[in-house]
Amino acid sequence: MKYICLTCSEVESIPLNVVQDFDRMDQGDPAVPPQFTCESCEGAMYPEYYKGIYGCEYRISDRLENKEVEGSSK
Repeated sequence: MKYICLTCSEVESIPLNVVQDFDRMDQGDPAVPPQFTCESCEGAMYPEYYKGIYGCEYRISDRLENKEVEGSSK
């Protein structure tokens, strides 16, 4: 599955079973998808689309919209 860096826009493919394993191990906020770090710039990676094992859906488009709203309020 595709993960996109929020800092440099680098795209990395991460096997779905690895993402699901991280999802199972995560004891944190279910509103946050399994997290990975960009190999190019060490920025945060976000899934292009992922439906978590507990039913939460994560889309990069939603994350980018929220980031734009946060940036415009300053």
